[in-house]
Amino acid sequence: MTLSKIWLQIPLFFILFLISLTPDYLAAADGALGTVRFTAGKSPLENEPVCVELPETGFSAEQVFLIETADAKMTAIPAQIEKRKQSADLLWWIPPGTTAAGKTREFQIHPGTISPAQELTIKETDKAYQILIGDHPVLSYNYKHIEPPESLDPLYGRSAHIHPIWTPSGKIVSDEFPPDHAHQSGQFFAFTKAVFEGRPTNFWEIKSKKGRVRFKNLVSKQVGPVFAELIVTQEHVDLTGESETPALLETWGIRVWNQPAKDPAYWMYDITSDLRCATESPLKLPQYHYGGMAIRGGRGWTKENCQFLNSNGKTRENGNHDRSRWCDISGRTDTKAPWSGFTILSNPDNFRFPEPVRIHPSMPYMVFTPCPLGDWEIDPGKPHISRYRFLVHDGPALARTEGIWQHYANPPQASFQSATP
Repeated sequence: MTLSKIWLQIPLFFILFLISLTPDYLAAADGALGTVRFTAGKSPLENEPVCVELPETGFSAEQVFLIETADAKMTAIPAQIEKRKQSADLLWWIPPGTTAAGKTREFQIHPGTISPAQELTIKETDKAYQILIGDHPVLSYNYKHIEPPESLDPLYGRSAHIHPIWTPSGKIVSDEFPPDHAHQSGQFFAFTKAVFEGRPTNFWEIKSKKGRVRFKNLVSKQVGPVFAELIVTQEHVDLTGESETPALLETWGIRVWNQPAKDPAYWMYDITSDLRCATESPLKLPQYHYGGMAIRGGRGWTKENCQFLNSNGKTRENGNHDRSRWCDISGRTDTKAPWSGFTILSNPDNFRFPEPVRIHPSMPYMVFTPCPLGDWEIDPGKPHISRYRFLVHDGPALARTEGIWQHYANPPQASFQSATP
């Protein structure tokens, strides 16, 4: 039978269907690299990342996308491979729509690239690395030394902090050099009561002239369809000796997740803090009521127009030092303005989890801190690693916060099956 006769026997509707396929869908028909599946936990999963470990051999594709097995439309889903030097690579994606509690979903992996609805970018300014989703800025990490306003002591100048932090609608929920406590700039990590080489030091209260935290260097940048990541090194510098001496070296991994929703209710990003002794001397940390991962709320948030809510349902009135899985701070500039806020989710692997949360009785700031629970120290050769997820939202604290924490703390179980026998 000739080829022309074969074509005559194919139904016209099927020929039109083949012609209508986009190149991405045609690529999907060429054969998948493998299949991944995951099962949601005890609460619905929505706009949250999922990952699976890829085999260390037999998977050579650098860029891939996914197609859900049950999707008759064969909609391409962006995916991103995280390269890891000392362990197997991870494949990340954000499943579209809502995944019901306990539901299993299956996806095929295909080679190629898919552009998300909004691109992630890392823009370098003359003072900061700014991460954007589409045209919307999410956060700025300040690597240059930022001088304070002329009304403040120049000693308050600093680097190694995140500010501004924006909500999806563009509201700023952080502050820099607040007049009442100018050392509380944006989001930062520092210890207050510390002892280095037998001398009391203080990396939190910059004007004490005992210590400070500053940017050291950029390690790497990565931008893909699912996340953008910035890895930097910071120094916790002791100023009490004969010369400036870094007591700690800290690596921050800042990862912003690309929300697929057109008008998302929140931005989401993660920070991993890896603290290591910079010398052979330990850093001793006596018991104290604050010091750790902190956020200063927006300018104009007063005691009357700022509220806190933690995972145990406690507020400013009864939540100080409560050991919490997560804590939210929300504020507004006046009683007629809409709320916006910032939630810190603590990882269950963190030291002394659940950590106490310092909630200030009048100012708009909070800090996750292990320090109220007793003396401890960071020793040479023993890194102190802590992880947090952050939700930056319009409106009051998200009703889904506990469910988001559950997925963060107990990620959905995912599996990979190669297409090659």
